[in-house]
Amino acid sequence: MMIFSDKKGFTLIELAIVVAIVGILAALAVPIFDSFSDDSKIDELKSQMLVAAASQEKFYLSEGRYGNTGTDKNALVSKYAFPRDTEQMKLKTGIIIKDGVGMGYWVSGVRKIRSDLHCWLYTSSFMDTTETTNFKEFKSGESNLYNGVSCSW
Repeated sequence: MMIFSDKKGFTLIELAIVVAIVGILAALAVPIFDSFSDDSKIDELKSQMLVAAASQEKFYLSEGRYGNTGTDKNALVSKYAFPRDTEQMKLKTGIIIKDGVGMGYWVSGVRKIRSDLHCWLYTSSFMDTTETTNFKEFKSGESNLYNGVSCSW
């Protein structure tokens, strides 16, 4: 009987250690990648809100006033490229009149990410005022928002 002294291969302990290291690295990496995915979904929502804002500007140039998704949604969607609602994202828009002087509009966006609602508000700059355009995240039930804005599906 011959005994070979040059054994090749890995022991079971060496394989278990490698599998454990790969498992630990995967456990650390998955939440990081998930957060990148969530951030990109929020960025997509904001991008669609800017498309909605551009459709409001087109509506204003054509109609002489800003639109409202309550009464003008069909025209906003069909003629002015307002984004359509999807299974994951809904957008609304409305009109703001500030102190009887300035006029502008808001666009609210709600996005479902893993059964959580993420809600954002975009407000245009007001005509004849110094207020500027901005994005703001808001939560369900938050008050002092514009009429028609809500963080609900």
